[in-house]
Amino acid sequence: MLQKLLISMPMMVCLFWGMFFFIRLFRRDNERRVTCMLALFFGAATVLYLDHWMYFSGVVRVWGEWSYGIVNLCVYPLYYAYLRALTRVKRNWEVPALLFPALIAVALFPIGRYTHLLTDANTFLFVRLCFMVQVIWVLVRGYQLLLRTIHRMDNTYSDDRSRLLVPTRVSLVLFGMTSAVSMILNFLGRDFFAQEAPVAAPAVVMSVLLFGLGFVAAHTVIPMETVTEEAADESEAEGAEETSELIRRIDTIMREKMLYTNAGLTIQDLAAAVNSNRTYVSNAINRTYGVSFSQYVSRQRVEYAKLILRDVRYKTDKAAISDAISLSGFASDQTFYRVFKDLTGTTPLLYRKSNG
Repeated sequence: MLQKLLISMPMMVCLFWGMFFFIRLFRRDNERRVTCMLALFFGAATVLYLDHWMYFSGVVRVWGEWSYGIVNLCVYPLYYAYLRALTRVKRNWEVPALLFPALIAVALFPIGRYTHLLTDANTFLFVRLCFMVQVIWVLVRGYQLLLRTIHRMDNTYSDDRSRLLVPTRVSLVLFGMTSAVSMILNFLGRDFFAQEAPVAAPAVVMSVLLFGLGFVAAHTVIPMETVTEEAADESEAEGAEETSELIRRIDTIMREKMLYTNAGLTIQDLAAAVNSNRTYVSNAINRTYGVSFSQYVSRQRVEYAKLILRDVRYKTDKAAISDAISLSGFASDQTFYRVFKDLTGTTPLLYRKSNG
C-alpha cells in the first residue's frame, strides 16, 4: 500500500499544479500565456507520471510504452516555453525544434510495433538521447533567459525588488536539480527501478522538486516593463563623447534634484529627466561605472544616508537611522541594512558611533 502511494506522489503533485494553473487561466486576465504554458507543462507531467504509476503498479496499459516515450519528450520543451513566456521573449524556432523529436517518436512507436524495421530498444535509445539533449539545451538556455531578466530588472528599478528576484533565483536552482535528477533517471531507465525498494527514493525526490517548481512558478510575477525587449540597440553606436555628456547630465540631475530619494525611481524616470531613452541611460551607467542602474542609485542613497547618520543634531541613534532609511529612498529597512553593509562594510549603527 505504501509502495503504491509513494509511486503516485509525483503524479498527484503534477495533477494538483496542473489543475491549479488551469483554474487560474480562467480567473486571471493578465499573464495568460505564462499560465497556459504552466498548465500544459504540468498536464504533460501528470500523464508522464500516470504512466509511471501504472507501470510500477502492474496495471495493464492498452497504449503500451507510447505515452511514456512521447510525453517524456514534451515536458521539458513545455517548461522552456513557460520560461520564454515568463521573460516575454519573442516566439522563435526553439520550442518547435525541441518538440520535433516528440513528433518523430509518434511515428517511430507504431513503426516499431507493427513492422520489423525498428526494435523497441532502438526507439527508446532515440527517446533517451533526445531527452538528454533537450535537458541540456533547456537548462543552459533557461539559465540565460532568467539571468538576462534579472539583469534587466536591475537596470529598470532603483530598488532590488527582492520579492520578485528571489523566486526567480530559486527556480534556477530547482530547475537545475530537477534536470539533473531527470537525466539520471532517464539514463538508468524504468527497468532499473522495477524492484519495490529502489523506486521509493526517486519518487519522493521528484515529488519534492516538482512541488517546488510549481510553488515558485505560482509566486513568480515579473512586471511587463521589466522584460520588454528593446526594438533596436541604437546605443551601440554611441561614441565616447556622447556617453560622457550623458553621464554628466545624469550625475548633475541626480545630485541637484536628488532623484535617488524617490523609492519608486525607475530607469524610465531618469531617462525622461535627462531627455534621453532608457537604453542610452542604462548603457551609459553600465559602461562608465561598471554597475547596474539599481547599484548606481543605491550608492547615492548610501552616501546620503551617511550624511544623515553623521548629523549631530539627532539626539538618538534610532531617530538618525530611521530618517536615514526614509529620507534616502530605500524601499524597506531590510534593503537599507543589507545595501549599507555591502557598500560600507559596517552597520548603520556602528557607522554612526564611529563618525558621530
